[in-house]
Amino acid sequence: MIGGPFPGDPPAIRTGVGGAVVWFLFVACVPEPTETGLVSEASWSAARPSLVAPRHHGAIARSVIHLHSPWSHDACDGSPLIEGVPDPDCLADLRAGLCGSGIDVAFLTDHPSHAAEQSFEDLFHHQPGDTWIPGPGGDPIASQIVCDDGRPVSILPGIEDELMPVGLARHVASTAEDNDRLYNSDDAGAIDALMSAGATVLVAHTEGRDLEQLLEQQVTGLTGIEIFNLHASFDPGIRADDLGIDPLGWTEHIGAFTSPDAAGVPDLFALGVIEPQQPSLDRWDAMLAVAPTVGVAGADAHQNVLNLELRDGERGDSYRRILSWFSNWLLVSDDSVEAAQQALAAGRLFVVFEILGTPEGLDVFLDTPAAVVEVGGDAPEGGDLVVSCPTLDPRSPQGPQAPELQVTVLRDGLVWREGCGIHPTDGPGAYRIEVSIVPHHLRPFLGEDPEPLVRSYPWIYSNAIRIGGG
Repeated sequence: MIGGPFPGDPPAIRTGVGGAVVWFLFVACVPEPTETGLVSEASWSAARPSLVAPRHHGAIARSVIHLHSPWSHDACDGSPLIEGVPDPDCLADLRAGLCGSGIDVAFLTDHPSHAAEQSFEDLFHHQPGDTWIPGPGGDPIASQIVCDDGRPVSILPGIEDELMPVGLARHVASTAEDNDRLYNSDDAGAIDALMSAGATVLVAHTEGRDLEQLLEQQVTGLTGIEIFNLHASFDPGIRADDLGIDPLGWTEHIGAFTSPDAAGVPDLFALGVIEPQQPSLDRWDAMLAVAPTVGVAGADAHQNVLNLELRDGERGDSYRRILSWFSNWLLVSDDSVEAAQQALAAGRLFVVFEILGTPEGLDVFLDTPAAVVEVGGDAPEGGDLVVSCPTLDPRSPQGPQAPELQVTVLRDGLVWREGCGIHPTDGPGAYRIEVSIVPHHLRPFLGEDPEPLVRSYPWIYSNAIRIGGG
């Protein structure tokens, strides 16, 4: 999971999310395995329920954005390559994680080292039995794997550095040296080169970015930004310096999930870091006031931090575990790769924290006399903003108590209305939805003392509908 050192740490411990710091915290909370305390009274399923699209949508595709494979120099416990070849065990974990988490479309975002040095076809990690998905020109734009249950997952290549281009249709240059230079750049020329190579150009780690630079990049083609990044949620330095929250606050209740003699479901230790990343949300709202801007959540998964087996027999930072915590729901017209790319580029998506449960019946659109405008869309004039209240999918793990939901409609980043239903708009602006949840339904899975964790969490962020934005 989660690459990048803590500022100020000695080089010897600069691995993943603060390396030694996080390792110490987990080891301190995880004694030797025992046979006691396993969850048994209430079932827990790590698999995500299949998604059913609401009205006005052809389908929903679960996607992960910001995902590192063995082509990233810091993936796979810092040793992603074995004699220049991707570590087969780590790669197998990645593929199994995509299948086990219910992901439909995976937008890889590897670091230039080692991705810039590879042939473009090698970036897909295509294996015997996989299917190449050709683009309009006949060259591959995705590789499709088939899970054990028969469900396909499409894998698309991309890069993460100063910029995060996803869905590349080719390398940006003809030499590894020029690829590396452009993938490490963030100026207008780099954005243009990436767009010419078919990419949707995003920026990761918005919490640490300068708004003025983001606005300048927006003018030259930047499509969107991260509004949540998992690395930032765990990293004490980023938490303190960029997010303005308690550097180690997420560790307070972790023993309920990581200790083998506790009763909390191990997957749920991420509840300690699921909270709004307000600096990123504020930058997003500022950009939306200027032009359409896609907001996504970044998994930033590397499988490089917690090589420590938790009580469920799985390492703490497994691809499967991290990819189950949240995803980007793309509103697609069909199940093609092109439809997924188009939905992402247009902002037809919801960020959903499925660690808190899978929603059902989610729908947000603008009903105007001329047309129905989806999230991510623009309308010259207003109409009725229609917000359908989501409910908890009955297939989602849950105890006897129902969750408590709050639906907030924001206009230009400020609270405008509360609740579901039909909201007549009364002026121009960028309208988006936030749904928070108090997970009473998870009490059976939270260990012996669930109360500290039964609090309000972000559950859903919609992308914005802009009215009269020009």
